[in-house]
Amino acid sequence: MSDLTITLSRPLPPVEKIEFGKIFAPNFIIAENKEGRWEGLRIEPLRPLAMHPASVVFHYGQAIFEGLKAFSRDDGQIGLFRPEMNARRFARSAERLLLPTLEEDMFIDAVTQIVRANPEYVPERPGSLYLRPTMIGSEAHIGVRGSKEALFFVIALPAGVYFRENKEGLRAIDVFVDKSMARAARGGTGDVKAGANYAGTLRSIDRAKKLGCAQVLYLDSLNRGLIEEMGGMNIFFLLNDQLVTPVLRDTILPGITRATVIALAGDLGITVIEREITIKEIEDACRTNKLKEAFACGTAATIVGISSFLFENGSRLTIPGAKPGPVTERLLTTVQGIQFGSIPDPHDWIRIVSANERMISKANRRS
Repeated sequence: MSDLTITLSRPLPPVEKIEFGKIFAPNFIIAENKEGRWEGLRIEPLRPLAMHPASVVFHYGQAIFEGLKAFSRDDGQIGLFRPEMNARRFARSAERLLLPTLEEDMFIDAVTQIVRANPEYVPERPGSLYLRPTMIGSEAHIGVRGSKEALFFVIALPAGVYFRENKEGLRAIDVFVDKSMARAARGGTGDVKAGANYAGTLRSIDRAKKLGCAQVLYLDSLNRGLIEEMGGMNIFFLLNDQLVTPVLRDTILPGITRATVIALAGDLGITVIEREITIKEIEDACRTNKLKEAFACGTAATIVGISSFLFENGSRLTIPGAKPGPVTERLLTTVQGIQFGSIPDPHDWIRIVSANERMISKANRRS
C-alpha cells in the first residue's frame, strides 16, 4: 500500500485531456460505522486505506457504491444532479448486502462536502466532477456473515468525455451482444449497485474492447433472448415514433439517468414504453426499418448513441441514419442544459452546493 500512487492534478488540465478515472481530487470524505453507529464525516487528504487482510470486503465482496456528478453551471454555481435518488438507491443497496444504512441527510451532506472541499477540480462544460460514494465491510473476520464494521467514503474525479469515441467526434459507440454470459439472474443482486455485479462482467467487457466495441449488451440469464442492460448503462430504442426500454425487474439496475430520460421524454411529447424487448425483435425492427435510433444512458456517459450491435458469430446490426439520431440528440441536449444551467430546471433536480469562483470570474468577464 505504501507504493500506491494516485495521480492528482494541479492545476486541472483542459477538459478534453481529462481521461475518465485517471485523475483524483486531493480531498476525500470518510466515516466509520462501529457497533451500529456512524462516526462523524471527516474531510481528509486523499490517501491509501489501511485494511486488515481478513477484512470482509476482500473475501465476501461486501461492497456497494454510487456514481453522481457535480457541474459548473453557466451562472458560476456548482450543482449536484438528483443526489437524493443516489442516496435512496445507496440505502437499498446497503440493505440488500447487509451493510448499515446511511441516512439520506448524511449521504447528501457527504457529497456536498466533497464538492465544497474540491471546487477547483470541477471542470468547465462539458466536464464535471464525478463522485463515487462507497461502503465496504471492513471488519477483520473470516466466516460467511455480514461485517459488524463498515467504512464509508467519497472520492471525487474530474471527468471529461467518458468514451474516447466521442473525443474523435463520432459521438456514438459500437456494442457487443454477449449471448454466452449473463450479467444477473432473477433473485440476485442485479438491481443494486454492488461491486460484485461488475467483477463478473470484466471478462466480457475486455472481450468487447478487443473486438472494437465500447460496451456490452447483456441478455436474460434463462433464455438469452430478453434485453436487460449494458455494462453499467441502461438502453433505449426508438421504434418508429415510440421510445422503448426494458421494464425494470430485479436483474436491471434502476438508473437515475434512465429515470431522467423517461421524465424528459414525456415533457418533450415523446411516448415512452417500458416493456420486455427481445434481441430478435430489435434485429427484425432493423431489417424492416422500424428501428430508428438506439442509445445508452448512465451517469458517467450521460447519453450516447449506438452505431451498431456486434454478435458473437461476427454478424453486425447497423443502426440506420445519423448517429446519434435527432431524438437522442434532443434528449442529451435537454439533460445537459438542465445540468449546466443553460435551460430551466422544471423538476428542481439541481441542488446548488457552492460557488465556483473560477467560473463566476469568467461569467463576469463575459457580461
